[in-house]
Amino acid sequence: MKNTSSAEPKIRRRWFPLWKLDGYIFKEFMIKYSILLLVFVILFVLSDVYRDIADFFDAKADWRDILTYLVYKTPGNIRFILPISMLLGCMWTMATFGKNLEVTAMRASGLSLFRCGWAILFVGLLVSGVNIYFNEKLVPETSTKAERLYDEIADKRRYSHSLLTFRSDDGKRRWLFQLFAGGNDYENITLKTTWNDDMFRQLTGTVGSEKYARNLKAIIGEKRFSELQKLPLKQQSEQLSKLMNGRKIDFFVKRATYDYKKNTWIFKNGSFLSYDNNDETRFKASSGTTAMHDEINFENLVFSEKSIPESPQDIINAIKEKDDLSTPVIWSVLKRNPNMPHRARCIYETVFFYRIAFPWASFLAVFLGIPLAAKNERTGSMLAIISAIILIVIYIIVAQIFLMLGKAGSVNPVFAGLAPTIAFIAAGAWRLLADRN
Repeated sequence: MKNTSSAEPKIRRRWFPLWKLDGYIFKEFMIKYSILLLVFVILFVLSDVYRDIADFFDAKADWRDILTYLVYKTPGNIRFILPISMLLGCMWTMATFGKNLEVTAMRASGLSLFRCGWAILFVGLLVSGVNIYFNEKLVPETSTKAERLYDEIADKRRYSHSLLTFRSDDGKRRWLFQLFAGGNDYENITLKTTWNDDMFRQLTGTVGSEKYARNLKAIIGEKRFSELQKLPLKQQSEQLSKLMNGRKIDFFVKRATYDYKKNTWIFKNGSFLSYDNNDETRFKASSGTTAMHDEINFENLVFSEKSIPESPQDIINAIKEKDDLSTPVIWSVLKRNPNMPHRARCIYETVFFYRIAFPWASFLAVFLGIPLAAKNERTGSMLAIISAIILIVIYIIVAQIFLMLGKAGSVNPVFAGLAPTIAFIAAGAWRLLADRN
């Protein structure tokens, strides 16, 4: 008897565009996705109204300012809504198809489970791109505008801090602001730092001038000044650099201004006091606490970014939670502070790589949603949606655990930031491949 089964042609997988089918899946998904997106946006807006609008009412703000504030807050909410809505929308769509046996019909026609979800996968890729734009460009701008509007109208003390202490990421400078309220101008600040060549030129003036001799004599003392005068100019410079660089110095400034165009600090009407490095004390932290000279007054000093790298915006960023910073800001901080303490660098790097991975959670949602929905196609959409909620909660918990471990330095920051998202995408891809038949 002839075996006819071997002569039957095999149904080949279809990968090329199927416009009617893909259009139908795209339409059904976008309807559900749009509904979910709208519902979540409304919920987040109501949350902002409940939390912040009372402050605007107390300040008797105009309704247009309130609406503007809510508009500025919306992009920051949407970036968190996008992946959640993507997963729920994918599960809802595929579960509905499964309940109506449409997935079974598509697979019986030679389409793999992965191919059935092409339209949704394409949307997930686009949404990931949108989320990247939101994270890196739109949200930092709109969040800053929302904060400024809230600060100007509802709470003028948002960035107003009395006796604010700020330590630079490299540990070389400590600031004390009597009142820090943002902006470019400050009064009554103290800066504790160390001498460097640029700072020395600002404080002593032009070599060989009368001002130079007067200031140098006041700083290093008459005895050291007399000994230096016996040396050639080149040796004088070398000896001064060796003598002063690294010594502690305190600036007491009555008025300070930051020029964002030139990246310079301008100190006006103040004094400075430097300390001797030759103290022999029992405790290392107490060395260099003996005053080298009396307080010396100055009228105007201009320090470049080389001497004082941080700007007022850097200080504001330090006040903020690291999770609220954009990746360009974090990258700038890491680049400008190569000697940052290990613990601080772990925090910045972990958040940096987490922020790179998070937008791809929308893509992750498709990889996980399609096989899970297909698995539950006979049990209805409710179980699929419950599964989606459990799944997204697990992902968030795992991502947060890795985030904490990375910040603490217990896990490599790159691994801590990227691993949860990559692992969940890999798990979804494996499920898709396992169900391809």
